[in-house]
Amino acid sequence: IMNNLKETFGDNFFEKHFGINYLYKSNFVDNFQKMMSLDILDSMLSKTNIWNKHNFIMMLNQNKLNYNDYSSPSLDINGQNYRPDVNKVQNLVTRGASIILNDIQKHNLNLLKFVDELQKLTNGRCQGNLYFSMASHQAFGPHFDLHDVFAIHFEGEKVWNIYENIEKSPINHPVFKLSGDERRKRAGKIIEQVTLRPGDLLYIPRGQYHDALASQNGAIHIAFGLTYFKSIDALTSLWQNFILNEFMRSDINVNANTDELQKVLKKLSNELNNVINSKEALDVVANSIQNWTYNMQAYSVKKIVFDGATYLVDNSINFEIKENKPYLTSLKGSVQIPEKFKKIIAYILKQETINERNLRNQFKDVSGDILTECLDSLKNMNVIK
Repeated sequence: IMNNLKETFGDNFFEKHFGINYLYKSNFVDNFQKMMSLDILDSMLSKTNIWNKHNFIMMLNQNKLNYNDYSSPSLDINGQNYRPDVNKVQNLVTRGASIILNDIQKHNLNLLKFVDELQKLTNGRCQGNLYFSMASHQAFGPHFDLHDVFAIHFEGEKVWNIYENIEKSPINHPVFKLSGDERRKRAGKIIEQVTLRPGDLLYIPRGQYHDALASQNGAIHIAFGLTYFKSIDALTSLWQNFILNEFMRSDINVNANTDELQKVLKKLSNELNNVINSKEALDVVANSIQNWTYNMQAYSVKKIVFDGATYLVDNSINFEIKENKPYLTSLKGSVQIPEKFKKIIAYILKQETINERNLRNQFKDVSGDILTECLDSLKNMNVIK
């Protein structure tokens, strides 16, 4: 669906927009119907056992609804759990309620691939949250996010308001939890309105005030949120190093006077400096950054079925020619190789792993029966396992 996001965005995105300014791109995603649609959404919602109070949220007129208002007890393999109730959910939707599905990429392979591409593009951690809205009913007023947002639109239309103000580097902390009135005051004036239609993208940097309102029933967009490694994360990753510092584990005299406390703080500053500027700290932080993104690896059982069983090749066994005849040799001795297997086995012993599809591609002029017979012989002799 998106072959190369870096080429699609271009260098201009990183120079003028990434972390700086919003960006609208029309017709950004080809074949967007393969990623999400009303039909796909209905199918996913019907898998009731994957939804719970953490990943299935409903909003009505900017108020979060109580999970009990749209769920009911459901008996499944894990026992009785409260799951979204089809009738309750649909009745609320008819009244204009919005549905929010968190971590939606976990349940859709095409979305998972897109998230993986976004992570490669930005070196950030990505989570996709789906928003389904009815016309003229707003889930959220002016607000900012604690992460960059790449919003892709899939169904209907939605008008986005971009406000003039940006909160500086907000994080998940009570100091940034503002009331609706405070957010409206701090957002400032609307500087642009953007109408998103299926296939369009809107990039909104972290902290940028915005809101959105569906202009058609059944509007669907997915907000792909990206968070990046911060200086405060470096301190968290170094926590073990701080614990190993004996001074930092020592008690402070509860009766210490101002001069003594000043000495303690001076010593703490020196010890922090020693830990942070050590080679060990550099390695820890570098490793934390390298492993920051989420693992978005998808299953590929179909490929395994297509390739056939894969075998490990015993690298202690060699292929040798003695008196113009091919042999398998090991510490236990030698076994002569039938002439029909000569080229096949010579090739196999140069590999770390082997499967039948690989052999068929390599030896297209050799019959499948001979290749299968060769593999069976090597398995019987434990040359491949």
